[in-house]
Amino acid sequence: MDLESFLLGAVYHYGLLIGLSTFEFDWNTGLVFTTKWSTFYAIAMDSCIFALYIYHWTGNTNIVNKIFGRANMLHEYVVAIMTGLRIATGLFILIHRWYQRCKMMDLTASVVRMYVARPQVRRMSRWGILTKFISGTMIDGLQMAMVLNAMGRIDSQFYLGLGLQYWVSVILNMTMIQQYMIMLFVRTQFQLINTELRQVIEEAKELLLSPRHQGVFMTKCCSLADQLENIARVQSQLHTIVDQVEKVYGIQGAMIYGGYYLSSVGSCYLAYSILKHGYENLNMALSAVILSYAWCFFYYLDGMLNLSVMLHVQDDYREMLQILGERTIFVGLDVRLEEAFENLNLQLVRNPLEIKVVKLYDVTRSNTLAMFGNLITHSIFLIQYDIEHF
Repeated sequence: MDLESFLLGAVYHYGLLIGLSTFEFDWNTGLVFTTKWSTFYAIAMDSCIFALYIYHWTGNTNIVNKIFGRANMLHEYVVAIMTGLRIATGLFILIHRWYQRCKMMDLTASVVRMYVARPQVRRMSRWGILTKFISGTMIDGLQMAMVLNAMGRIDSQFYLGLGLQYWVSVILNMTMIQQYMIMLFVRTQFQLINTELRQVIEEAKELLLSPRHQGVFMTKCCSLADQLENIARVQSQLHTIVDQVEKVYGIQGAMIYGGYYLSSVGSCYLAYSILKHGYENLNMALSAVILSYAWCFFYYLDGMLNLSVMLHVQDDYREMLQILGERTIFVGLDVRLEEAFENLNLQLVRNPLEIKVVKLYDVTRSNTLAMFGNLITHSIFLIQYDIEHF
């Protein structure tokens, strides 16, 4: 078994273990199916986490001042909002996964079938899979280290709350890993068909310059037309998968990326507070500060990986349009081959590839830069409020 197969298998089984995945599939055959075991196990795990949260919320959950000994009200509000949003997002995802179960199975079947049909995609995605696996593992590992570190400074009555927060963090992390893997395969498929399209273009150029023997010329043109039709079919499938990802992960993604935004603002403010008051005055150990900074680094790196793969998919789509633009130099090719070029071009132009979040936010570089600008502005506002009132 190669490395990427091992990592993909680990991600697959981990999703089943934590109760996030509600069905199974076979990497070798592309078959997606449900079993009594996977269904009942997921129901049991999800019911367990909801029951434990209900039990925990009925007790004393004011853990902020236990960790930040001299936390002011603004600290409490910031931590409460950040933590509350992550918990709400994690619980919502568990419910939403059951509601979207059939759509998730259709999406998984589409991805796995293309994966099986083109096994070279796995090798081409090796570094992307490895990078994501490392960042995801570091997030969960550092989160566990932070939980164990906090347990040494709080009463045992708060252990359950910390454990549940870790569980939710794992669910959110695995959700992003699954979405990333799908988009990574889409990007790799685009790179593959772009390579194939370049080869068709080059062969068509050579065909124009070579002596024309009627039988050979027609046979070659038909072969190139078949390749273009196959490229058009794969591109249509990829477009459908991207649309399915938007429908299945749209609300989940909006909540997760909203959490990234708010947690970024809150993290900037808490970093300012540590610099202003000192970690000793906030009753924080140096080890806790180091773990928190390390976790933030990998947490935001992981978010950037998810964002970058979506932007790169759009780049690969635009590259496909640019490659196809070279068809205008072809004159005198077979009618079927010219129609195949024209049909592919019309397919791309009429139905452009766009990545949206619940059809409200376009994932583009310009919007991303605007978001970072707003993040800095809101962080400054929060720090100014702290200066004026605390």
